Amino acid sequence: MSSDEDPLRRDRWARLRFAIIGPLLAAPPALGDLQAALGELAARTWRHPLTGLEVHFGASTIERWYYVARAATNPMEVLRNQVRNDIGSFPSVCPQAAEALRALYDQHSSWTAKLLHDNLQVVLADADPPVSCPSYPSVRRYLKAHGLTRKRPERRGVDQILNASTPPTEREIRSYEVPYILQLLRMRSPVICGVPDT
Repeated sequence: MSSDEDPLRRDRWARLRFAIIGPLLAAPPALGDLQAALGELAARTWRHPLTGLEVHFGASTIERWYYVARAATNPMEVLRNQVRNDIGSFPSVCPQAAEALRALYDQHSSWTAKLLHDNLQVVLADADPPVSCPSYPSVRRYLKAHGLTRKRPERRGVDQILNASTPPTEREIRSYEVPYILQLLRMRSPVICGVPDT
């Protein structure tokens, strides 16, 4: 599937726009008749250059195309879909916010984008001077564009837990897991955590 930057797609849009305003360029309307001519063009149905469906364009849109093409030496060039100058950049993410977001990600790469955004708000509000926080969608796009994806923590199996270097008392054991973990620990060792084997 081709993208919006595909030259063929951009040229199709230019040809359609030129076909719409071409009669106005070839035979400019008399003084005071431009709005009527634009209204007639806006009332017509045109074929979408990519989908082939019927579309309408507003008089103000056609007028904008007309003035842009009339002022240009190459009307087809200016009627093409233009690639944005700021593509790939994030103007809503200031350098301080980007630096704070990267620091948060480096410390907590397993956090979701929402959690990173919530914590970024706190960090930027505490900054001196305070910096405005970018929106959640901007943070998500920034993270995705820079390859800062969520790294889920590796789940440990029972054997890894039992063979871990930390003693069982230093690991968190949830209350509903206690009977099962203790049974596993008793099978491995007769005395664990001061609980004699029965």
